[in-house]
Amino acid sequence: MNTIKTKQFPGFIFIYVVAALAFLILMAINMGGIGRTILKAIPVSTLLILALLDMRGFARICLTGALLCSVCGDILLDLPYTNIFIFGLVAFLVGHLFYTVLFFRYAKSPNGFGKLIIAGLVIFAGVIIWIFRGISPTLFSPVVLYIIVIITMSIGAFLVPAKNRLLFSGALLFISSDVILAVNKFLFIIPYGRVINIGLYFIAQFIIVVAARTIWVDTGEEGTHNL
Repeated sequence: MNTIKTKQFPGFIFIYVVAALAFLILMAINMGGIGRTILKAIPVSTLLILALLDMRGFARICLTGALLCSVCGDILLDLPYTNIFIFGLVAFLVGHLFYTVLFFRYAKSPNGFGKLIIAGLVIFAGVIIWIFRGISPTLFSPVVLYIIVIITMSIGAFLVPAKNRLLFSGALLFISSDVILAVNKFLFIIPYGRVINIGLYFIAQFIIVVAARTIWVDTGEEGTHNL
């Protein structure tokens, strides 16, 4: 196990929390600008550096790929240009694909209860797609693809053998964050919707990386626990 896991992790947590809270405060008071955009990229960038230092092998490749795409998405979605939303969406879509590939590499077959959870996630995806069926046709297909990918990612997180459901919890928080973003953008304005969306997103990314370190740093990339 790498020594950074115990010696330097608290410093990364401090930077992550301070930068995330600072960004959320600026967003809550509606203060924009390039400084805010740079600040938004700092939290997940700290996780990216942590993954590069802490992880090895296939897990390292996938985690750094996912987090790098997320940083790009963070920047693109905070810039004041409405026509680049699709590019931010694509960045996060690719990031979720990295997560998905990693999770399914170590996934195990579900038991009876696990199959019910997966069925519930698939039904949820169908309901969300139906709810957003009225959005712009140019955005509907990318949004549907994004929904399918993030639900698939969450199923993979659920199927990774682990001592707890921390990885799956992070995936569910990611879904919650994106649902709030989509509702706020396409259906109706949620009070402080963007603050809630980004707050959940920061928590989700942090939980996923913490869970990944527990699973792949401690086990040397071999999942050994039953579902």
